[in-house]
Amino acid sequence: MQFPFTSLGSDPSTLMPRLPLEITFGRRSLKVTGIVDSAASVNVLPYRVGLALGAVWEDQVPAGALAGSFKNAESRALPVLAKIPEQSDAVGIPLLFAWAESDNMSVLLGQTNFLMEFNVCFYRSKNYFEVWRV
Repeated sequence: MQFPFTSLGSDPSTLMPRLPLEITFGRRSLKVTGIVDSAASVNVLPYRVGLALGAVWEDQVPAGALAGSFKNAESRALPVLAKIPEQSDAVGIPLLFAWAESDNMSVLLGQTNFLMEFNVCFYRSKNYFEVWRV
């Protein structure tokens, strides 16, 4: 499936490969938009998103510190099922997120394990990217 690179508002410097996802934890589902980030080693979920899914911080296994500008944020492992809403026949794919104790980030879709479950091709010069299941 093809998706356009999108910006925040009218600021062209924020153009990124943003992918709509529906994520499920337990009985709660939530639609989010994640940035496909091939340089991110893990999937990252902001604190408020985990709470909206009904996750309890103390019940999740510590996942260690994050890297880069989020190196001071503690994280917990949060397994979810994810699907791309535009794929009507899609089943939930298990994704593991580092649920960060911070809201100063976007949902990131990284190497572990989004890019292990999906192939992605970026066509930045044409402002779109493609995603398909492995």
